[in-house]
Parts: sequence; structure tokens; C-alpha cells
Amino acid sequence: MSALEQLPLGALDRRRTERVHVSDDHEVLFGRGTGVLVDLSKRGARIRHAVPVRRDSSVRLSFTWGDARFSAEADVVASRMVSLGSGMSYESRVHFPFVDHPSAKVLDKAIIDITERDLRRSVANMLGWNEHSQRGAAPLTSSFIRCRLRGRWWDRKVTNDSTQPDDGFVLSGESTESEIQTLCSTYSGSDDADRQMIRLMASAAIAGNTAP
Repeated sequence: MSALEQLPLGALDRRRTERVHVSDDHEVLFGRGTGVLVDLSKRGARIRHAVPVRRDSSVRLSFTWGDARFSAEADVVASRMVSLGSGMSYESRVHFPFVDHPSAKVLDKAIIDITERDLRRSVANMLGWNEHSQRGAAPLTSSFIRCRLRGRWWDRKVTNDSTQPDDGFVLSGESTESEIQTLCSTYSGSDDADRQMIRLMASAAIAGNTAP
């Protein structure tokens, strides 16, 4: 099992009202046509679509997420024409006046999945590692930097032990000051599940640099 496959989903409650950007083209049925999600929240969404809709109208929005389907009436709050190079399309902001329980569960899952994916990508970029990185590179250093969160303060030490602590993380000794500070800030603002994800990715990054 890869490091990414072991990562937890994270806390549900703190993400329920966040607006998340959907970086992948996720197709939706919107009114009389189709479109893609631009962003999504518990209360609404932004859609890019081909068939125009009127402001203050109500249309049905539906999409699949995994093996489940979200479907709800959506009030069009704003709509404008946008240029996409080869043609014109529309971008609309919608509000969900009511979402039934099955669709609300799909919406929660979609927001969690998108947020977790973005956090994984952000941490992977900081560590210079991703799931598809080439492994087997020669180690750049035999030392590591252990960062442990002590209340509101960070305790940082150079060590030869790459074991990940329960209250922080270990990075390669080649990590820059900016990378360390950024990851410390990300870790401090994360819940327990996301902190475990950071440790798993840090371990994978170290393994990738020290594999024979």
C-alpha cells in the first residue's frame, strides 16, 4: 500500500462550509445542458456551462461523486458570459435553498475529498515529492531535521534518526528554512488526521531520497 493510500480523510465538521476550488474538470448536469464545477461549498457552487441561464431563475444541478449522485434545485445568483479562447461559454454562481439528506452526504464527501487532495498536493510540493516520483536517488545527506510542536512553540533539532515523532515531523537535512517554516505553519493549522498525513508524506519523501 502506498503512502497516499494510507492517508486519512480528516475532520468532517471544519470543512462543511468551506468553498473549495475544483481544479479538475468535473462534469455536471446543469439546467438544460452540461457544465463543469469551478468551485463548491455546502451552500452553493460556481459552474462553467454552455447553455445560458437567467439570473434569479431556478435550475437543477446534479453530478456523480464516486458511486453516489448529488441532485438539488439551485437558485442562480449571478451569471456572466466568459471567453475560453476558441468560443464563448457562461459562468454562474448558484445557491442551494434546500439539499436532501442523501445529496448532503455526497456534498460533504466531495468537499472533504477535494480539500484533502489539495492538502496532499501542497505538502508534496513542499517536500519535493509525489506518488509518482522516481525513487532510488542517492541520499543527499545522512542527517535529518526533527521538528516537534511544544504547545505553541517548535523545538527543532538535527538528528540521525528519521523516525517520525507523534508531535511533529522529520525532514531531510537538505530542507530549506522556508520549506521548514511553511510546513510548520501548515502542521500547526491542521487537525490530527492531516498531521498524520504530513508525517506519512515526510516519511515517503525521506524514503525516496535514501532508497538504495
